[in-house]
This record gives sequence, structure tokens and C-alpha cells, in this order.
Amino acid sequence: MNASRIAPLLHHVVRLAILLGLTAYVAYLSATGQILLFIAPQLVKYVDLAAGCMALFMLGQLYLLIRSFRAPAAAWDCGHGHDDHGHSHDDHGHSHEPAGGPVKNVLVYGLFVLPLLLGLLLPNEAFAGSLAHNKGMNLGVFTGSGMPADLARLDGTEDPDLKQLFRSDTYNRDYAKLGMLLYKQDTIAMSDEWFIEKLQAMNTFADNFQGKKLQIRGFVYREDGLAANQLIIGRMAMTHCIADISPYGIIAEADNAGGYANDSWVTLTGTLATATYHEQKVVKLMIESAEPASAPEIPYVYPDWDFGKKLK
Repeated sequence: MNASRIAPLLHHVVRLAILLGLTAYVAYLSATGQILLFIAPQLVKYVDLAAGCMALFMLGQLYLLIRSFRAPAAAWDCGHGHDDHGHSHDDHGHSHEPAGGPVKNVLVYGLFVLPLLLGLLLPNEAFAGSLAHNKGMNLGVFTGSGMPADLARLDGTEDPDLKQLFRSDTYNRDYAKLGMLLYKQDTIAMSDEWFIEKLQAMNTFADNFQGKKLQIRGFVYREDGLAANQLIIGRMAMTHCIADISPYGIIAEADNAGGYANDSWVTLTGTLATATYHEQKVVKLMIESAEPASAPEIPYVYPDWDFGKKLK
């Protein structure tokens, strides 16, 4: 097999290997759930679709490779014997050599190979409290739209007195409904589902939740402005992808707060009160008990833009 035939075959093999590697890697992340370390759940279906398309391209590339092996030898050496027919190789109007020189081909393939190698060789790790120092903690505070509260009368058969506690403007109506559900719970559990929405609801109606029990698991974080007996228990939230993660949390207070190490994971249980944070009233947790906790395999929480439609 001469050099003119080896070069195109090599390109087909490299392209097939890249497509195979990318498809297999994305499929692995999706199958193991580790894809949620990089993108929010609502985007997973699009990544799965992209993986399916890459699989089709991979099959197409495999077909081209097989066809190249089966091509007659004369097709790879167009100059051989063509003089007998009165025309040269250039008369074909095409070339079997890949476009561009070796340097250009290495750069082009490198754009695909490098991310694949980084994904395979580097561990899939989640960000924790260290990133909060760069972005600042978000306590889910919203000041409202300024619209009159009775523009958004709450529907349903709830106790009228309870509705009165959670009067809201149009923007906050869903948070008011969620707030009523949380208010009726003996202990509010800050689970991964609706973590951000629960935080928003409680801070929007902070006064209503004073004295309510709450349990939360998260990492310990501290920032300037907190008292010596305060810390923030937080979670990293991902809106769309790893590039937009932000920390969300609740101020927690205890006499022994200094004993909790930064970035350590704990489960805190206590009673809610109120505090002032950046000139905004927010809920804070008066710690009654604490237990060491392990970080979830997927430690991020994600916003649910349609949570209002799921409220019962």
C-alpha cells in the first residue's frame, strides 16, 4: 500500500476514533448521572440527542473507512497508467489527499482530542464553598415588584387567615403558595428539590417563618460581616451549566459556630428567626443540633422554573 493511500485511510481512522471517543464519553456521563456535574437536568435531553447524532456520524465515518479499504488500488494511484488514455491526474478535477498540511490537520483534530483527553484524564469534581468567595453567597432575597398585594389573590381553599399571612404581588404568587405549604409542615426539610424556591419563599415572607423548625444539609461557608457565632450553610446551584453555578444558603447561628470547619458538610436542625443581611431581612437558623454529613454524589441544586405549576 503506497503513501497516497495510507494518508486518507489515516484521516478516516482518526476521525472515527474521535467520534467514537466523544460518543462513548457523553453516553457514559449520561448513563452514570455524572452529566449533572456539568449541565442542569433540563438540558440532558439535548445532550443525549447530540450523542445520538454523533453516533450516526460515527457510523457514516465507519462506512467511509470500509469503502476506502475496498476501493480498487488504481483509484488511489490515479497517475498510474493515465498517460495511456491521454489525460493526467489533474484532469479528474479532484484530489484524494486531505485538505491542508500536517500542522493544520493536527490543530483541527486537536480541538476535538484535547477536550476529550481532559474529560478522560481529569476527575469529575464538584465545586464547593471555595467558589463562593469569588461570587458571594445568595440568600434568595427578593424585594418584590412593588405591585399592590391584592392584585394577586391566592386561589384554593386554604384558611383565609393563612392567605392573609401570604398576601403577595403578582410576581411572588407562586412563592406565596409554596410558603403556605412550608408553613404547615412540622419541620421544613431543605431537600434538593425546590431548594432555591423554598429559600426564596421563606425570605420573601421571613416574618411568617419565625419559630418554625428547619433541617438542612450543606457546606459551611463564612464571609466578612458575619458575627463570630454565625456561619452560612450553603449549596451550589446550577442554572444551565457549570459556568453559571452560584452559592445559595441560610445564615446559621450557634455559640460554638467557630467549631465548624469551612467547606465541611453538616446537617443542621434548628428554629428559624430573622436577621439583616446586606440591608435585607432574611431568615436565619438558630442551630439546635448538628451532625457531620457527606457531600452528595451530585452536590448541586437546580432551579425549577415551572415549580408553580406543580404546586397542589
